[in-house]
Amino acid sequence: MVNNQDYMPVECLLVPKALFKEERYCSLSTTAKVLYSLMLDRLKYAAQNRWFDQKGKRYVIYPKSEMIRDLNSTRYRVDYAVSELESMGNMVRVVKDNGRPNRFYINDISKYEEENAMMTIKDLMEMVTSEEAEEIMDKMVETAREIVDDLMKKGYIEIIREGCPEGGHLEDGVPPTDLGEDEFNPENLNPMEFRCYCDEDGNLDDEAIEDDASEFGMDLAFGVIELLENDPDRIEAIRQYFNRVYKMESMKKFMAVVETTAVICGNSPEWIEDMHACNKGARRIYLKELVSVFNMYLNMFKNKEME
Repeated sequence: MVNNQDYMPVECLLVPKALFKEERYCSLSTTAKVLYSLMLDRLKYAAQNRWFDQKGKRYVIYPKSEMIRDLNSTRYRVDYAVSELESMGNMVRVVKDNGRPNRFYINDISKYEEENAMMTIKDLMEMVTSEEAEEIMDKMVETAREIVDDLMKKGYIEIIREGCPEGGHLEDGVPPTDLGEDEFNPENLNPMEFRCYCDEDGNLDDEAIEDDASEFGMDLAFGVIELLENDPDRIEAIRQYFNRVYKMESMKKFMAVVETTAVICGNSPEWIEDMHACNKGARRIYLKELVSVFNMYLNMFKNKEME
């Protein structure tokens, strides 16, 4: 018989069920799923470690050496797992920090899992008669008005009608349409500004361009390795072909080769969009970095340095 003194609670890692139940996450490797769960676990300690950026957003510091140790895995598999998570678009975003350890911004997909499990208003309305639906909506509107009135009486909120003198009230529940000049609208930015490749004066940010190019180069190399892992001669042939086209042909032709390879390997379309968003000056920086990183990882595979 086990008594209370003999029992010691075991610290467990929480793994979102969505990683195994939702179709969009099924393609992730087991290494990527466990790594994401470890990152999510670290996010709990952001406050005590002061892992907050200038905008107050939480991030995680997770050195690659610790990932390799925690997963009992190789550098190649860890790098590939990180690239898998990034390519999902809604899980992990990696930001390089001027020579310091990378920042990992983590989205908790378990929140979306909870939201998907909740019944929506539409679901509820489909389960009742039209008379009952109308009655439910009337009660919801009445309750919402009571809450707003209570908040206004307590001074927590104040509703101002557009065009009224200060202190004027909103009439007929119609909200103001002017959201202010400070509202961020991506449509107001050109593709280069949207990606932070340049500022509003057109000055290039080499580091931002190289960061994205580096990620694409790594992702592309891993895609080729995964596709042809058992045929190292073909991997080397592709590497040599890349370098030959890059040196001898136009940037447009090389970009076509990169895009074709990315599509075949199943890389994220966002990388291709980033590449095409570059103007001529940014494109030179982007492609130079992409080729450099692509060569580095394929050479590492060739020399078995990843094992």
